Amino acid sequence: MGRLLQLLLLVALALIVWRLVRKALAPPRDGEPPRFEPTGRCAVCGTHVPRGELDAAGHCPRCRGAKGPS
Repeated sequence: MGRLLQLLLLVALALIVWRLVRKALAPPRDGEPPRFEPTGRCAVCGTHVPRGELDAAGHCPRCRGAKGPS
């Protein structure tokens, strides 16, 4: 029974070392988007989209060029 416990501990230790080495060698994540970007509401359809996607009139990409509600 002692041999089995030693084997299990050795396997667990090998897995931990493997994961740490793999994480250390992974390329850095530079291009990650920000976790939160403020949103705005489209003036036409009311959909909330990131403020950077709204045009000067407050239209979302889907409603650009569309007329307001009748």
